[in-house]
Amino acid sequence: MDTSTGELAPDQSWPRCPRAAEFFISLFRAFAAHNPAIARMADRFLDCAGVPLINLIDHWVVPRTYSLDAELTTMGLVPKLTADGDPVWEHPQARLPRLRIDDAAVSVRMAIAVEDLKAFADCNDLPVLGQLGDPGSGYEEIRYPQHHGELAVIVRRGNRGFRPGSLSAADERTIARVQTALMARSRSGEGFHAAEETAGLIASLVDEIESDRLVDEFFDAERHFYMRRNAAARWQYARQLRAGIGWANHDHHTYRSSRSGFRALIGVWRKLGFELRERFYAGKEAGWGAQILEHPVSRVVLFCDVDVAPEELDIDYSARDLEPLRTAGTIGLWCGLNGESIGAAGLHHLEAEYDFARVRDQFVAAGYGVMPPFTDLPMLKQAFTEPETWIADPIRCGSLLDLGLITADQHDGFLERGVPGSHLEILQRWDGFKGFNKTGIDAIIRRTDARTSQQTSVG
Repeated sequence: MDTSTGELAPDQSWPRCPRAAEFFISLFRAFAAHNPAIARMADRFLDCAGVPLINLIDHWVVPRTYSLDAELTTMGLVPKLTADGDPVWEHPQARLPRLRIDDAAVSVRMAIAVEDLKAFADCNDLPVLGQLGDPGSGYEEIRYPQHHGELAVIVRRGNRGFRPGSLSAADERTIARVQTALMARSRSGEGFHAAEETAGLIASLVDEIESDRLVDEFFDAERHFYMRRNAAARWQYARQLRAGIGWANHDHHTYRSSRSGFRALIGVWRKLGFELRERFYAGKEAGWGAQILEHPVSRVVLFCDVDVAPEELDIDYSARDLEPLRTAGTIGLWCGLNGESIGAAGLHHLEAEYDFARVRDQFVAAGYGVMPPFTDLPMLKQAFTEPETWIADPIRCGSLLDLGLITADQHDGFLERGVPGSHLEILQRWDGFKGFNKTGIDAIIRRTDARTSQQTSVG
């Protein structure tokens, strides 16, 4: 592989792209150095939430220079057109901002993405003036002149373009109905039925709302359901709300599924427009695998886990039904104890981007344990918070015991001490790397198994 566009990380599906990453880092450093208000904002976000401002950058707008096109091409960026026909440069293999070249521009504009423009303005003592795009529409933007250049704060909802969105009163009512339906959606059922019920709801909603917008609304509701059952995530979300950014730094959402429900789960995501990315096989002895999916518009990434038998390591388990196993692996046991992620249990974890060391120390100081990193690579670092302990369901535990999937001692222990539920995962990326750790992740899956008697925390 040409190292000018990216050097493939060992045992990974995605390259490291250090030249492109350093280009955007240098752009940010220069912008912050010339604009003290931006530097102060960056410090404040780190102190109050552990979130680097650079992770929130959606795109840059820069003046044209003689050699810029050639320089971007050398770094692996390619020119694209949005659905509206607007040109933009992006790196197809990296998790990096996009870049727009404006022939009329004389200075640089840095655009950061947040969840709510008014909330951001209120939290950062900024005026809500000159907004482009209707509130609640697919694309909103406010620009704030700086000493050198501009800060743009934007909100995207199912929109990859740059043109201000419009929203009629009828649109507002429709979106409100959709949001209510998603927040209140039924989470009953097991396996195939849990996913099929969600698929039916989605099918009814796509007639009311544009499908890309539906994706963002769906996962907003999913994050809120998940936070109801995870104290560490609620604590961190409150800090990010005080910074005015919400979950704008989310990296991926992880769903655990039974074998009987896995194909239907992938079908739900495909109906929403998700594209299949790499598959994970953690190894012959690991007992689990995963399918990663990414949405081309919303930037939502999904990590979908399922128990896998050794003889199934070479099949596309997202495209065929999986027969029941005689034993329960870590994923199957979690679903057996708690329900499917698409159903009663909710997300196994939400992962977001942080300054890893800083946010870990902040969690520990606040009394939330953090497990040892399961990834510590030059381009990626990851760790779970300690699992939330959920009250065990006697009916679920009894069913697992009757099926011979847990022992009597395990059954009694779950009822007495509870079972591991969800986590928040803290992550830091370097070099634009957008993949995951294929070799080290099996260890943390084993350590979060409900049958493991102890969990180790940092601090």
